[in-house]
Amino acid sequence: MLRDSAYWDEFYSLEHDEIKEPSKFAKFIFNNFLLNKNKASLIEFGCGNGRDSLYFNAKGIDVVAIDGSHIAIESLQKQNQKASWICADFTAPLNLKDKFDICYSRFTLHAIDDIAEQGLIKNVKNLLKPNGFFVVEARSINDDKFGVGKAVGEREFISDGHYRRFIDPDIFKSNLIANGFKVISIEQSNQFAPTPGQNCVCIRVIAKL
Repeated sequence: MLRDSAYWDEFYSLEHDEIKEPSKFAKFIFNNFLLNKNKASLIEFGCGNGRDSLYFNAKGIDVVAIDGSHIAIESLQKQNQKASWICADFTAPLNLKDKFDICYSRFTLHAIDDIAEQGLIKNVKNLLKPNGFFVVEARSINDDKFGVGKAVGEREFISDGHYRRFIDPDIFKSNLIANGFKVISIEQSNQFAPTPGQNCVCIRVIAKL
């Protein structure tokens, strides 16, 4: 079950100039996995304001983007009719017939709990093409916000008015392997998503079935 839907509806009802440009992760994925690939397809789980899905779509990628915030999705549906924008819980079973070259999750894994993570992984397994990639970026247990606020689980905290579950790279890697994925790479850095005034430490994971 997705957390904080009311928080994110309020968040996306406001303008956020600082997150309009595509993320460094989106550019990394495009340049390393999608560049010069004809008729490539991507599904984003938790697209937020659409910054990355809009970038992929502008590069000629067929995009389906899902988010639990109806505010965000309704805005994106008005902005862009080329991509498919769906308001749904991306951790619940999805009734989609298409298969995708890339299943993309940026800054959504740390917004859902362990049970919801299993639902997301099931969706990826159902929607990924043979030899497709599951790519993830999320806050790590080494992030400076880890341990801040009210603890609601071993790696789960509520601070800044909303929920975060910080990702242990070893646990996530084991979970992927247990679900039949091959982990191609798993890296950790504070340079993946540099944030002014924060030591934002993220993991980047590239996996395939």
